[in-house]
Amino acid sequence: MKFCVFNANLSTWNLQETTPVSFKLRADSRTGILTAFHIAPKRPSPVATNQAADGKVDPGAVLGPCTVLTSALGGPTIVGYDLTMIKLQLLTRQRFLTALCAALILVMNVVGPAGAAESLKKLRLAYAGWEVGTAVAYVGVDSGLFKKHGLEIEELPIRDTLSAGVQSLIGVDLLIGFGNPLALLQPLASGSDITVIGSHVSFDQYGMGVGTAISALKDLKGKKVGVSALGARSDLIARVMLRRAGLDPSKDVEMVAAGLAPARALALSKNLVQGVPLNQEVAAEAQKLGIKILEMKPVPVVTDLLMTTRSFIKKDEVTVRRFMQGYAAAIQYFVSKREESLSILKKYFPGNQAISVDAMYDAFSAQLRPLPELNSEALQALVDVGAAADQRTKNLKPADISDPRFFDELKNSQFLKDLYTEKVSL
Repeated sequence: MKFCVFNANLSTWNLQETTPVSFKLRADSRTGILTAFHIAPKRPSPVATNQAADGKVDPGAVLGPCTVLTSALGGPTIVGYDLTMIKLQLLTRQRFLTALCAALILVMNVVGPAGAAESLKKLRLAYAGWEVGTAVAYVGVDSGLFKKHGLEIEELPIRDTLSAGVQSLIGVDLLIGFGNPLALLQPLASGSDITVIGSHVSFDQYGMGVGTAISALKDLKGKKVGVSALGARSDLIARVMLRRAGLDPSKDVEMVAAGLAPARALALSKNLVQGVPLNQEVAAEAQKLGIKILEMKPVPVVTDLLMTTRSFIKKDEVTVRRFMQGYAAAIQYFVSKREESLSILKKYFPGNQAISVDAMYDAFSAQLRPLPELNSEALQALVDVGAAADQRTKNLKPADISDPRFFDELKNSQFLKDLYTEKVSL
């Protein structure tokens, strides 16, 4: 229990003299209970002490100048005061109420944050792998931003793949991570109540390398498109590009594993596949070899997911909302306080990897937006991967795997505007 004590000085007035009267206000920061203690002039301040555990004093008993009161937590408290406390009636009603209101305003300004600090909600947060979401969360925890927003974070790193991480949602409240989309979609198809409340998405320049007979992406209908592996980054990117061309990646084309970008370009040159997604750098080299490149544009792809369960949201929506606010504040801290963020991240890496951590920070910072947005194209690509691999997931829609309420609340909120009062390049 914490107490905030405030001093106030009042005066009564008559034609002969001014009589000062002092009192103290003690506010219990947990319960909000306010107690006034009169202080007689030239007398010591009243003192409140907890009665010893073995003391046998009944609450309400009068012990000379002291009265035993029962505190908000149920324990007896001895409060000493001078009998002149009863002389408060000497004050005029107007002067007393004016001073008391002023003191109350002061109490509320100080007790409010103290009370919030004592009502921290605990959140069990798991990390599956190391990506931008984990880096942001580390910064949020170590900088105290989650605590500032009313959360006590219990961190649970998971060294296994996202599949193990998703299963661990049985024992945690929220999970940050991303791996194979099937690790998320298959449990959902089986009736799990997992949901995505936020995601990180990178926008990279990608084009589609195509054979000489292909003049537009829609011409790939009925053809083979080469990707590195099912559910891999190139697979997700290819599905976004095909959707943009009006094709259903699960029905209109055949996605085949053709290896990394150089191997895909080679497969295309031999007409083993008729389309391959290539990033801007590889596409420039492929063009030198005579490969045609179509639709070089920014393509969104998921890099990290923020996941919880619908049952946890139903049970403790306030905690999820606090987490999203703390996480948004951590993003702002990450992009605007480079040195402080690097100092936090470098604590978790060997000293000889400082340059690598700097490069990692720059890469993460470049892809961060003010909020962990739920990009519809990127989420649709996840669903398309599931439909291709598991027929049970073919009817899933992006709305079935996500809950945008917290993102939507923050998107146009005054909270977010206040975070970015200083313009930051994102």
